[in-house]
Order: sequence, then C-alpha cells, then structure tokens
Amino acid sequence: MMLEWGAERLHFTVEGAGPALLFLHGLGGTAGNWLHQRRYFAATHRVIALDLPGHGRSTGIEVPFGDYALAIEAVVKHCAVEQVSIVGLAAGARAGLAFAASRPAQVPALVIVNAFLRLTPEDHRRNVELYDLLLQPNGVTAWGEALLSKMGMTAHPGINRSFMRSLSGVDASHLRRIFSETLDSDQEDQLANVPAEVLLIRGERDDLIPAYTIEDMSALHPGTRIARFPELGHLPYLEDPAAFNAAVAAFLRPAQSPAETSAN
Repeated sequence: MMLEWGAERLHFTVEGAGPALLFLHGLGGTAGNWLHQRRYFAATHRVIALDLPGHGRSTGIEVPFGDYALAIEAVVKHCAVEQVSIVGLAAGARAGLAFAASRPAQVPALVIVNAFLRLTPEDHRRNVELYDLLLQPNGVTAWGEALLSKMGMTAHPGINRSFMRSLSGVDASHLRRIFSETLDSDQEDQLANVPAEVLLIRGERDDLIPAYTIEDMSALHPGTRIARFPELGHLPYLEDPAAFNAAVAAFLRPAQSPAETSAN
C-alpha cells in the first residue's frame, strides 16, 4: 500500500487481524526484511510493516531521521489504529522509540532489537570509520563486507549473499547521513520516560552493537525485560525466526514472560 505524505510517498504492508503490531526495519532495510514475522504474527495480529522514508519503495531520501517518527505517525493514523505495539531493529527501533515517546498512550509495548542509545568515544569512532567507507570509491561493497563481519553473520552465507545483492540499490550518501543523525540523536530521556512495556533483544554475537548498550538501556527503564540469543548476531529475526518470534510473542502476552530469558 502507498500513502501520500506531504511531498513523499510511504510504502507499507498490512496483514492479518487483531491487535496492531508494527515492524520497523534497520538502516538500509525494507519492510520485506520482516517476512517471517509478518507471516507468523498475522495469525493473531494486524501486522503493519513500513518502508521508512528513503528506504525500499518509500520516497523521502532527504527526510531527516528526526522526522521518521512523523512518518510512523502518518501510517498509524491512516490505518486508524488506536494502539500499536512496535518491534524495531537498530535505527528502526530508535524511530519507534521516538514515536512511542511522542504518543505515549498509543504504544503499549516496544521491542528494541540490537540498538544503542549511547556509545563510548572509542565505539563512536569505530562506527564512524565503518560508515565512512560508504563515501570511498567502491565503498558500498567494502562497507557491506565489513558490516556483515561486525554483525556476526559469518555462519549465515545465505543471508550474507542476499544482503550483498541488496547493496546495488543503496544510496551511500543517504545511509551515511542517516547513520550520522542517529549518532547525534539523544533519546535517553525518551526511553526513561516512555510508559510502554519494553523488551530488549540482543544477539550476543553482534559486535556492531556493543554488549554494554543493553545494560545501559535496561537501567533507564525499570521493569525492562531482556531476551538474549547467545548463538545469534545482529539479525536474530532472520537467523532464527522461530526463536525470535517466540520471544516476541511471549512478551506480547501480558505478565507471562520472566524478567530475563536466554534463547538458543
């Protein structure tokens, strides 16, 4: 489906019926990344998956990261959704958090997958260097290979091949700019004050997102639940969809999940 949003067009999918559940991809991704989750949760939920501005089939390559929450708001309003739980990866999780903070009564549950709100100066420098590869000649390929390594994806050649093929449609300067904007975006107060129930999901083999970030976020939001996947990396929803879906489904069932779980 397409929605006119000012001068831009937003692409999104809607499947199933029941409580609304919105999936938000990471930087450079699309709504198609969540295909396993869309099929699974459509049996119990009204599942919405959005191509964020400038991604996939959505226009808006000049839209700043700070306006992504407005795009989410437009789609949620168009779908006439009163309440929507959100599952987001990395930058998508950050956009979902911004929307939840702006519409606190509208988001009862928020799942944050492999994201950070703060980096140490050294990790900040390393991530800037990684994304600076995009600006070099033939840098998209070098960036993609380095990114896959840091994401802990060496055990998943099929995912790696699909990811590298997808880079043909990447706008390098767009990715670099949005990443820089996420680095500069301070959302700690948003997480500390958002009333939504929060689940933090971490793939323990993910070196792109430092291990300390999940503890930092948990400390900001009392009652936060954590699901750890020791054998998975940055993309647990693709690496082990069944385990990922089970963790999210358990969280969405009120008061049925322990404070912290470990998954394999």
